[in-house]
Amino acid sequence: VRWPGVLPAGTVIDEPTSLMDIYPTVVQLAGGTVPQDRVVDGHTLLPLLQGTVQHSRHEFLFHYCGVFLHAVRWHQKDSGTVWKAHYATPVFQPEGSGACFRRGICPCFGDGVTHHDPPLLFNLSQDPSEANPLSADTEPL
Repeated sequence: VRWPGVLPAGTVIDEPTSLMDIYPTVVQLAGGTVPQDRVVDGHTLLPLLQGTVQHSRHEFLFHYCGVFLHAVRWHQKDSGTVWKAHYATPVFQPEGSGACFRRGICPCFGDGVTHHDPPLLFNLSQDPSEANPLSADTEPL
């Protein structure tokens, strides 16, 4: 985000946020109020951007692909640790590319998805690239 005179250049915020946060942020910037007659899951990002708070208000973020829950992110408030569990992941094409180049878009279900039971668990605070899933073999119980 570029905001001369308000945000110092090079400001980095390493907090989980969501696209749902854009709407309440823009509403607040415009001097409006978010409608109270419906549930709005997003939270304004201004306190994070202005440095008046250190942590996002989101404790849980649910990652859907269409109507399918693929992952859940938990921001553990008492420790600041961020965890993520993947229940399904796309089958990347070509393998190892980190994207679905051959299909043009990653599918949400069917043969283009791998389901994980148990889910893949990552400590995003220590492994933000989600390269090393945790397991009973790697973690003390």
